[in-house]
Amino acid sequence: MNQGDVAGAGIAAHLHQHVVPRWGGDTNFMPVVGHTKVLPQLLGETRKLLADAWPEPPSGVIGS
Repeated sequence: MNQGDVAGAGIAAHLHQHVVPRWGGDTNFMPVVGHTKVLPQLLGETRKLLADAWPEPPSGVIGS
């Protein structure tokens, strides 16, 4: 969880949750060290993508 400028929210009192936490001066961390780019996405959108891609359990499996 991050809040304020470090969160990248643009609104000081806005609270953000990140899979990879943010900190001051991390602007180039992801592309340089992680060799990837940061793409903002709403949690609901991420959940839908994961749920749609998750296979259904075989019939007879507990919880199906």
